[in-house]
Amino acid sequence: MHVSSRPRALAGLVASTVLLPLEILLLGLWEQQRGASDWAEFAAEHDRIAGIVADLEAPTPRDGCPDFRLQFRRDGKTYGGPLAVVMSRGARDSAGTLVAVMDWRRWLPPVAIAGGGIAAGLSLLVLLAGAALSWLGRGSRDALVGGFSLMRRLLPAARAAQILAATAGFVAVVAFEAGMLLQSGHSGDGMKLLGIAAVAIGATLLAAGGALLGLRRALDAFEPDPLPILGRRITPAEAPGLWRLVEGLAERMGALKPEAVVVGLSDGFFVTAGPAVLEPCGTRRSGRILHLPLPHLALMRGDETAAIIVHELAHYAGGDTAYSQRFLPIYAGVARSLDVVAARKGHALGLLGPSVRLGRFVTERFHLAVRHWSRVREFAADAAGAGVTSPEAAARALLRSGALAPRIAETLVAAAEAPDAAPPDLVVAVLDRAVARGLDDPARHLDAEQAHPTDTHPLTRERVAALGEALGPDLRSAAGLAPPPHALGQLAAYFADPAGLCRAASADFLGAVHERDAAFRAHLEAKAAEVGTEERVLRANYRPRGLVLAVADGLFAVVALGIAVFGIPGILPREATVVLATALAIAVLMGGAGAFVLSRGEPVILILRPEGLAAPGLDRDDRLGRHRRPRPDREPERPRHARAPAAGRTLARAAAGPPRREARPQAPHRHPAASHAARIESAGLRRPDRHVPGGGASPVDPRRGHRARGRACLTNRERIRDRNARGRLVLPPRRPAVAAPGARVD
Repeated sequence: MHVSSRPRALAGLVASTVLLPLEILLLGLWEQQRGASDWAEFAAEHDRIAGIVADLEAPTPRDGCPDFRLQFRRDGKTYGGPLAVVMSRGARDSAGTLVAVMDWRRWLPPVAIAGGGIAAGLSLLVLLAGAALSWLGRGSRDALVGGFSLMRRLLPAARAAQILAATAGFVAVVAFEAGMLLQSGHSGDGMKLLGIAAVAIGATLLAAGGALLGLRRALDAFEPDPLPILGRRITPAEAPGLWRLVEGLAERMGALKPEAVVVGLSDGFFVTAGPAVLEPCGTRRSGRILHLPLPHLALMRGDETAAIIVHELAHYAGGDTAYSQRFLPIYAGVARSLDVVAARKGHALGLLGPSVRLGRFVTERFHLAVRHWSRVREFAADAAGAGVTSPEAAARALLRSGALAPRIAETLVAAAEAPDAAPPDLVVAVLDRAVARGLDDPARHLDAEQAHPTDTHPLTRERVAALGEALGPDLRSAAGLAPPPHALGQLAAYFADPAGLCRAASADFLGAVHERDAAFRAHLEAKAAEVGTEERVLRANYRPRGLVLAVADGLFAVVALGIAVFGIPGILPREATVVLATALAIAVLMGGAGAFVLSRGEPVILILRPEGLAAPGLDRDDRLGRHRRPRPDREPERPRHARAPAAGRTLARAAAGPPRREARPQAPHRHPAASHAARIESAGLRRPDRHVPGGGASPVDPRRGHRARGRACLTNRERIRDRNARGRLVLPPRRPAVAAPGARVD
């Protein structure tokens, strides 16, 4: 959340979760006073009418003649004789009914007071408890786990009770006010207002029921999604040296050994203890998993690799084990349940909105504590790595991971842009590029991540300083030293068949790119099939504008006619003449404008055809980019065969861009080698509904990304009309995309 928006967000949260229920409470207090007063007033009126009825029902004269001196006045009419008795009895019965209604109304304000008070009190309790427990969690990790567990149990019950209490309070307020409408009898206005009140109460109850059902369903979604990993599981037989290294380091530091080791190309070093799914095979695994990137294993020195592995294994030692295995998945589950509730809140007339905002406030407070301990864990893991190897090796590993990242990213970008032309071994390609171009200066990546209290990793500069190492020229030159041409030979110390493993990992990466491209193509073809081949004509609708002008003309004409016939009382005739002339002038102007607008009808502005589009005033049809002019600020496009499809380019941008440091509790801990390395998320390769790292959106998802929306990516693009000397319609240049049936894409 942006800093400047936090006060506004907090104010909105307090207004929706505390002030609104307090308004219901205050309305209840006001209605309580009115209810007692109304009941006393109607009871007194009933007693008065009952006395009149008793007088009218006195014994009649002995001669049997009615006494017309007895009269009863009701609703402005006077009744005498026997009719007075009948009408007075009816008035007495009506007054008795109203007294019963007023007596019933007196029970509604306490419900409103209790509902508003409970909702506001729960909101204050959750706000204060969330802030206090998260603050305590920054001082102790056990307090963080215990406090969040308490809030996890409290939040669902509090949200359900809030909805029930607020609904009861609102219904009580509306029903109290609707009760006063009964005294108007069966009049038209009274019945309309009663109908509106009944609809409001029914809609509120229905929305509350839907909100509770949605809340109940969302509370079942506390299990986090499996973490997708693009990589291969390596057995001890396939990597005897690597397993010996990992197990030996775990024994030296007293950490739990990983249950599985996975190697890949696109992610960096990380560990995870939650459920995961290995791509592209789709194998699901759970337990302790250590992921190692093949390019880093080939291009980093042995002590640097050991320092990073120890850093990762440190999260399986001591209190980090329970924290990583139990707390983070639960934390992720709560965040997921909030997302599910937020997706449903639009169907509950906004009743879930305050509850969702309250839940997000609490998770954000704990998010700060979680990130605080994540930073503490990073420094502790760095110290563990330095203790097993050396502070110099740990600092050099931090710097070298940043220096390697551009070469790895460039290689994966090129492979994603043109997967058919990519080399079969991308690890060899990374080494060749690093030897030819050298590595980046590590100093350029010291501040690659902005300092922020919610970052998972501190700045590289801070971490090197915490290790007690100075960022001198010797350390930077050692970290940025280009690898020798025979650097791949050190993979033989880890794997039984390093060349075959590198080729297999490269094939997995390229296969994922092809799979994404195929899904993108299928999505475009499905969208294109929805368009149809019929011609569509777009017309301008000026009729509403003309009708508005015509109605305004009529109103001013009526005003002018009234002034001409009746004049304007209280002003001089000369002044009335000026007003009349002004009204007539406005009526004439609006009438003429309305007639002109209506006479235009519905002119054709654009004709859409499968092969192109046409517009009146243009000398020829546009054939979807055939007449495009090159833009001077854009470099010439490469031929189609040399460019990757849109999906591949999205993966490439993900690899080239800086990694996003988003809150991802269920995701594994990642070493800075992962944060500086080329990250091509495997999450989106098989599931097109997930975001692509680096800020882009999955092109396969029809809900995200401009390339995935619209009819073959054409009709939703903003068309720019450029009337040049030849009068052609010029579309902005765009990158090649998959050709849809019935459309030409240049």
